[in-house]
Amino acid sequence: MRSSIASTASVRVGPHGRILALSSAWFTDGARRRADARRSGRCVECGAELASHRSPYCSRRCQWKFHGHYFWDSARSYTMLRDRYRCRVCGAKKRARELDVDHIVEIARGGAALEYSNLQTICRECHRQKTLAFLRDRAAGAATAA
Repeated sequence: MRSSIASTASVRVGPHGRILALSSAWFTDGARRRADARRSGRCVECGAELASHRSPYCSRRCQWKFHGHYFWDSARSYTMLRDRYRCRVCGAKKRARELDVDHIVEIARGGAALEYSNLQTICRECHRQKTLAFLRDRAAGAATAA
């Protein structure tokens, strides 16, 4: 995600602190970028030539990818599709309902919330182990700081 979006947008956060949407950015930055893409005849996400000026996307994949910069559900769908429903830690291929999308660098450590390079598909067991390790490290860091 572009840093200008993160700094100017109102962020909707879920019950567990997960960023769900950058909705004001969707209506300001996103709308401007889509209109520019229609005018130029180029896909808003990949820059490919558009077949018509009715849609700012050249494909459904580019549409999901662009929406994922603003909405968690789209980012999750795109990440699972990109990783081919395979856990990036253990390599197991599973159904979507058995997988999670995880932040490689946790948001608590400064990782980007909706940046594709910071997202990975991970199975529930690997996700649980990674989260426990993160919580242990954070607790150990807090204990040494006190």
